[in-house]
Amino acid sequence: MIKHRCAADVSNVHRFNSSLSVAHPSAHACEGAMKVKVISILEDNYMYLVIEEQSKEAVAVDPAVPHRLLEIVKREGLSLTAVLTTHHHWDHARGNEALLKEVPGLRVYGGDDRIGGLTDKVANDQELKKVFCGHEYTIKNLKFAMLVEPENEKVKEMLSWARARDDDDKPTVPSTLMDEFEYNPFLRLSEEGVQKFTGKTDPIEVLRVLRKEKDKFKKPKERLPPHAMLALEWGLLRP
Repeated sequence: MIKHRCAADVSNVHRFNSSLSVAHPSAHACEGAMKVKVISILEDNYMYLVIEEQSKEAVAVDPAVPHRLLEIVKREGLSLTAVLTTHHHWDHARGNEALLKEVPGLRVYGGDDRIGGLTDKVANDQELKKVFCGHEYTIKNLKFAMLVEPENEKVKEMLSWARARDDDDKPTVPSTLMDEFEYNPFLRLSEEGVQKFTGKTDPIEVLRVLRKEKDKFKKPKERLPPHAMLALEWGLLRP
């Protein structure tokens, strides 16, 4: 069965981007003038609404299922002003053209000319306060981290937390780079345990071996074709 995680609000986010990441247990404190609504779509994707609470203006990130996004925008009385598309893959960028037709004056930002509906090209050099991943791979990523560093207590703690979130059907985003330096092996190339796992000491070689081992690690099930995934999201197919 395909699990659709419920939306959740996260505040005080100033910069964002796309990253392969795992997340942080304190992700859902609400305290600022801005909040981020995490919206689960397709099989394991997330799209986001970054909302300025006073003006009710919102920016969408990777809105691959535009009709669902517009339903939420309407229900919450928001004004959608812009879209940020992290990369050109269909499950991140497909909704842009439809949104441009439905929302007059909408701007679509991205760093790749292959992104459909792009109106404004931006540089990928912004500071990250928190990291919002584009897919729900947290448990799988942490299992790999456990394989690499079986004695890392932070990995054990995060894996337990992520499983509890999954049991409650809740998202595991966002994370912070500061926290991921403690458990993400791809950010720990100089650590003794990671180097022992790879049998290498040069950071480039460590990264090369990690990537190779990660590619072999419990490869995900073959995904449905894009049109079938959208039909499932629209309720035309049953999981």
